[in-house]
Amino acid sequence: MKYLILSALGMIAQYSFSGGHRTAEDILNQRIANEKRYILNPGSMGSIVIEMSYGKTDYLTPAEKQILEKAQLLQVHLVYTDYPKNEDFMALNRSRIKVVENVRPSIVSDTLVKWKLIRQTDCNSEEEAKGLFHGIVIFYRITEFREEIMQLNTFIPSTLKASDKTSFFQKTKDSTVFHVLNEKKWSNIAVIADFTSSMYPYSTQVLMWFLLNTDQQKISDIIFFNDGDLKPDDKKVDGTTGGLYYEHSVNFKDVRNLAFRTANNGIGGDDLEENDLEAILYAMKKAPDVKEYVLIADNNAPPRDMSLLSKIKKPVHVILCGTNGTIELAYLKLARATGGSIHTMEEDLENIASMKEGQEFEFNGVQYKIEGGKIIELSAFWE
Repeated sequence: MKYLILSALGMIAQYSFSGGHRTAEDILNQRIANEKRYILNPGSMGSIVIEMSYGKTDYLTPAEKQILEKAQLLQVHLVYTDYPKNEDFMALNRSRIKVVENVRPSIVSDTLVKWKLIRQTDCNSEEEAKGLFHGIVIFYRITEFREEIMQLNTFIPSTLKASDKTSFFQKTKDSTVFHVLNEKKWSNIAVIADFTSSMYPYSTQVLMWFLLNTDQQKISDIIFFNDGDLKPDDKKVDGTTGGLYYEHSVNFKDVRNLAFRTANNGIGGDDLEENDLEAILYAMKKAPDVKEYVLIADNNAPPRDMSLLSKIKKPVHVILCGTNGTIELAYLKLARATGGSIHTMEEDLENIASMKEGQEFEFNGVQYKIEGGKIIELSAFWE
């Protein structure tokens, strides 16, 4: 796993030039900013988004702790909702501050780390309140220790316009994802995209597709996954690897923010495998009314968690990126078992679920056969 590591000089600078000493009470006594609803806008900064349940204090994940311990901190937003109206939220906010202070005391004591208290006011019932964001958002500098993330701006700059389509695809040699999303007559689908660093050229095509289809009704939900945030490879367990990020909004700005949030918290591990099926199950939980799911996957990175296959009860259509003839058999198995399909830039395999025992088929220049309930590769017709 590529960990976030600050340079020694950066660490020295952060602590040598810290200003003053602040307490949690000092933060709580700051002027409170009123906003109807909080909207995350990280800009060029990295962000740790610690979402907490309404009226409760939740704790950091191991990945969030690792980032917080090492990052060069810039700013913190403490967000809560003014409901019940005019209630005293000091105790709740104090306990939330304590969660991050316990991991890194300087986030409170160092006055160079700016805190902003944000009270959301667009709420008239407990049900509405539960639908808003609550918790802590920590912004940190990424340019000094996270070069991999900055390459995202190559694909999705903040000022991207629809007229930039030509230059976008000049940088993107393989437009598989955009092509398939454009061609298929799917509707009301959830898209699940591998957002590890090797997949940036492909998964960012989802954002371009949103930009050029502002009135679309094809995609209702987005899930990006990065294979466990910063979890060490030897700690990854099927179904609990993590690094899953969800957005119901289907506008370009929100999906772009989701992409940076996913990438900021993890860029993939040293191993090849990814947690594709865990991400699909997460999508089924977050978007249960969706009839079909579309997985954007790396053909060169097989799923680590095929043990979860029997839990997937709806069709999964797999858009495979980075194919060069032969297809990773796990993805063929996933599509066949769920009643889905496989799509590459060159070809579609729509009927794999209906194939019978002993049937042979050709896909992407390779011959396959259904044998003993499994898919086996027979021979390749490409060189």
